[in-house]
Amino acid sequence: MKPINYTKMSDQQLKQYLIEHKNDKEAFYAYLDRKQQQPKQVIIGIDELDSLTSEQQIELITQRIQEKFNVSS
Repeated sequence: MKPINYTKMSDQQLKQYLIEHKNDKEAFYAYLDRKQQQPKQVIIGIDELDSLTSEQQIELITQRIQEKFNVSS
């Protein structure tokens, strides 16, 4: 059997492959490695937190999470 080249798969293809082959540890680790290499997404920066009241912080964080996940209030 020919070895699978996970690096040639797109993120979506690798994710789908992993869903279909849950016991493939190599695919799992390839997926984790890829995710760890991606830049972390910051919802709110420290400088923003310092300049806002607690209520404003909650409102801004809620808004940004809704935007990130395409959720309307």
